[in-house]
Amino acid sequence: MTLQANRRELSSAEGFDTIFEMVKAATERTLGQHRAGLTLVLGDIPNDVGAYHEMGSNAIVMNRNLLRIVEKLSKSRSRRNSYVFMILLHEYLHSLGYTSDRQVRQLGRRIADEFLGKKHPAGEMAVRPLDQFFPDLAKLSMFRDKGEYQTVRRFDSSSTPYIR
Repeated sequence: MTLQANRRELSSAEGFDTIFEMVKAATERTLGQHRAGLTLVLGDIPNDVGAYHEMGSNAIVMNRNLLRIVEKLSKSRSRRNSYVFMILLHEYLHSLGYTSDRQVRQLGRRIADEFLGKKHPAGEMAVRPLDQFFPDLAKLSMFRDKGEYQTVRRFDSSSTPYIR
């Protein structure tokens, strides 16, 4: 696919699964690495953490509150999907064994640039503070820890076609 086709697909994606398939394709194309069988969990975690992957586990935990705030502040689906792409890419790289956040941010930028083109918001979000894209983030990001977690049903489905 061309950069333009990748940007169109990301802009119109309607779920985590579609965006994650793009993350895996972009990573494999750029780094030649792939990992299957990950689970996405949306959780109430501190708002200074966008998401995390515990090394050795098969789960990515994404901050549900930040996701809701980004959805509220996004002027377009494209901007929201760029955020989701960047968060999933960052944690996917951790799941591949990259432990340094600095290295992961640089790799995330490189992968996004090669897959979506330079200056795409996803690549910019990989290396710049999130409040530069969502200036009102601080006003809305009061921590609300309810301790609740929700597993996203349809995620990484190309790796687990036997699960519906």
